[in-house]
Amino acid sequence: MKYETLAKALVAAVGGKENIAGLEHCMTRLRFTLKEPSKADDEAVEKLEGVIQLIKKGGQHQVVIGQHVRDVYLDVCRAAGIGEEEGAVKKAEKKHMPGEFLSAIIAVIGPLIPILVGTGLGKCVLMIVSMAGWADAETSFAFYIFNFVFDTGFTFMPVFVAISAAKRFKCNVMMAALMACALVHPNWNAVAQTAPQIIGSFWYLPVFGIKYTSSLIPSILVVYVLSRVEHFLKTRLPGVIEGIMTPFLTLLIMTPLTFVVLAPIMGILSIYLGDALLWIYNTFGMFGIAIMSIIYPWIVATGTHAPLALAGMQILSQSGYDPFSRTLTLTANMAQGSAAIACAVKTKDKAFRNTAMSAAFTAFFAGITEPCIYGVTLKKKKPMYAVMIGCAAGGLYAGYAGLKAFAFMTPSIINFPMWIGEGSYRNLIHAGITALISIVVTFAATWLLGFDDTPEGQTAGREIIQTPAEGQVVALKDVDDDAFSSEKLGRGAAVIPADGNVYAPADGTVSAVFDSKHAIGMITDSGIELLIHIGIDTVTLEGKPFRQYVKKGDAVKKGDLLIEFDKDEIAKAGLNDITMVVVLNTGAFESVTPSKEQLVMKGSELITVTFADKKA
Repeated sequence: MKYETLAKALVAAVGGKENIAGLEHCMTRLRFTLKEPSKADDEAVEKLEGVIQLIKKGGQHQVVIGQHVRDVYLDVCRAAGIGEEEGAVKKAEKKHMPGEFLSAIIAVIGPLIPILVGTGLGKCVLMIVSMAGWADAETSFAFYIFNFVFDTGFTFMPVFVAISAAKRFKCNVMMAALMACALVHPNWNAVAQTAPQIIGSFWYLPVFGIKYTSSLIPSILVVYVLSRVEHFLKTRLPGVIEGIMTPFLTLLIMTPLTFVVLAPIMGILSIYLGDALLWIYNTFGMFGIAIMSIIYPWIVATGTHAPLALAGMQILSQSGYDPFSRTLTLTANMAQGSAAIACAVKTKDKAFRNTAMSAAFTAFFAGITEPCIYGVTLKKKKPMYAVMIGCAAGGLYAGYAGLKAFAFMTPSIINFPMWIGEGSYRNLIHAGITALISIVVTFAATWLLGFDDTPEGQTAGREIIQTPAEGQVVALKDVDDDAFSSEKLGRGAAVIPADGNVYAPADGTVSAVFDSKHAIGMITDSGIELLIHIGIDTVTLEGKPFRQYVKKGDAVKKGDLLIEFDKDEIAKAGLNDITMVVVLNTGAFESVTPSKEQLVMKGSELITVTFADKKA
């Protein structure tokens, strides 16, 4: 928990977790709905390090945090003992079953990572112990016990998945676990086949024999349907018998549904998914891995890499190894770290050097590449191309060598035991060579391609931030929202928009988007962090008046259309659509000066940012 101290202090300052009726967040602030607002210590909240300001508005305690609000929100949810979904006070959008199910797959996997990492690393350690001749299952009973405990993680994976899914779909956790236990019951495994075959009938309906141990997806669908059945029964049965009959009727309904329809459908799809990915790997080999390695850094940059991780888990549970998703991640993590190191060595900007070195350390040792992507490679553009080259080279060798991961972990220097398997260190050596190739080739490519650098001791000049909307200019201090008017978030300007179009005010990269679509963050090519916030309290509209044309990680050019919004719909809601543009990292510059013009058109100057002399 990165913000654990702040989170715990915030929970205490607002009157304790018992006083929190709801919690949500927008682009810059936490929004507490308190049962008894008088119990909150407002002065204590404002004095907390990390809190910019407290605003009491609309029946909420709005705690302004800034650009790290999402991370703080998650830690506050943990500190208060509430789930992320449970914390929201806004009404959830009604979703259709396929959309909700697909999004739930990724959400359910998160809590399972400690099991996968712990048991995977444990198996690797046992492999080392056995290969070194120190002990094995036949000579050491302790080894035997550890071995089946580490196997438990995958053997009973459906049960762990069901528990996580029950929390997601808000149904009885024990009932969900019961249905998952039925899927891995010894009696079922005794009659199930290794391949989908009809093994009997249930009320004249065919029953497919599939072993569900180590599976991921079947349990999610089963629990999803169970939650709907349970909710239906609870709302229809009389209160006097509801507590007794709901569990019984749920089992009567879910047993045939599970073994005749739900589990077989998802079990067969899971098997085919794993087989399809293994076929691609076996058919295209080194070239398939190399091509995917080129694309993967951009997949991570756009935040769409989670499905690949899910595919990797499926292959690992099905075959005992993953030659696909972990290999892509290894090449990308090493390449991103190497590019950052090359930038740090070559730059003459001390501040950028420190950023690059910190990002490289995070990529190499934690396997987290977002600091590299958004702070270094994507920001400077050419290093990202170097990363692609390095990933291709590393992926080509990995595919040639048949590199496999034997545990689901985030590839990093610390987690290298994940590559030990098949009774030898050969695969580990291949992993080391893959990492080395990715590092060396990326470093060389970054050095040769170069990047735009601001030499130390030189004045970088100034940058004009254009208006994102046409209309009347308003000084930020005159905006009817203390978070902006106080300029604690940063200096900037506001525009009363003449129409519903919002354009990119500079060349740069989209760094943050939000489900409510009322705000967007971007980093200009020169490193200016901008927040474009449409309206006051428009987060409450849950995105209905807005249409967003970009996503996180997109490169945009000055004047590109970012968002469209319906002015009339915002007005009908009784809200103001004034649009604020804030330089979040104001302190990094010599000056941030708003335009003196009263009316601005598309392409007009709104803010001038003057870069500080590096000698100063």
